[in-house]
Amino acid sequence: MITLVFTGFFIHSPFYSGSMQTNRTVHLIAAWILISTGVIRFYWAFFGRGSAPTGSRRKMPDYIFFLPQKENRGKTLESLKFHLFLRRTHPRTLKYNPLQKGTYAVLFLLSIIQIITGFEQWTPTLAFFSPLTYALGGPIIVRIIHYIVAWLFIVIIVLHSYLVLIEARPELPLMFFYREPREVTMSDGGEER
Repeated sequence: MITLVFTGFFIHSPFYSGSMQTNRTVHLIAAWILISTGVIRFYWAFFGRGSAPTGSRRKMPDYIFFLPQKENRGKTLESLKFHLFLRRTHPRTLKYNPLQKGTYAVLFLLSIIQIITGFEQWTPTLAFFSPLTYALGGPIIVRIIHYIVAWLFIVIIVLHSYLVLIEARPELPLMFFYREPREVTMSDGGEER
């Protein structure tokens, strides 16, 4: 994502003396990597081994956690209050709270928009997407949409990173190294076990 943002800003308006062709190539490679990992993640959500809800070891298909769940009903406002520092404790939810689910749905839609508007600007697919490009208002409008969606991604990534660092720091080893976090207890002076 960082590579896409960096090269995308260069393509939009060069800000150093690098090669436009090199930046476009790197942008394209990063885009295909993102598309590939997105397809794999989508496939895994339906056909993978699944994952367990918080506090459980029983695995369920992963797509279930992205759907509305009765256990999370009425928790949207409470989750928002927590993130705005109007509530001390995080409301008890399943794997993802309603705000996370909404954000992931928005990210999925933004990704689709970004992929389509990217293909509309890529020379090999330009002709195929030409009817859609002109239905949206032409190449300039498509470029503006692509640029605005890139900024929305940046905002979401910054907010997501902030929330992960303040709320889920102990879970970072699980996210990056697939290892359970070590428990920290106050009875032993707050040292890791």
